[in-house]
Amino acid sequence: MKNINSSIFVLVFVFLISFGATTFAQNMGGNVVVVNNAELALSGEGSTSEFDSLTVEYNTWCLDNNDVIISYKVVRHWWGNNNRDFVTIVEVASWDDVLAFNQRANELFETHWDTPAKRKAFNDAYNKYFTGKHSDEIYQEVAFESN
Repeated sequence: MKNINSSIFVLVFVFLISFGATTFAQNMGGNVVVVNNAELALSGEGSTSEFDSLTVEYNTWCLDNNDVIISYKVVRHWWGNNNRDFVTIVEVASWDDVLAFNQRANELFETHWDTPAKRKAFNDAYNKYFTGKHSDEIYQEVAFESN
């Protein structure tokens, strides 16, 4: 989750550039869901209250105000043997909206943290909670035709 101002979904766009949108030209008709599973550092640096506050601030400014997003959830592993999972789930209407929501999130990030110094301060504070290891997946909702 390094360099959040470049988006938490960077690998999605590397994939897009590598294969191109034409690979996915067939639209099955359902919404698109983007899932980012980041690994928490759990280094002892920082605090739960700071982490929660930074997460809420980012979500409020970059996801709540993002008109491309239909819905989103941010969840953290609660119970089990590996409590490092931090998962962001974003639902958008179409493949094109995957790019649009990410672009809009970056614009909102740069509007709220309006100087390079403020962006760096936020990124430094937030990134200490992540290892940098993450995965990105894109799913499409299964659309069933009713008879």
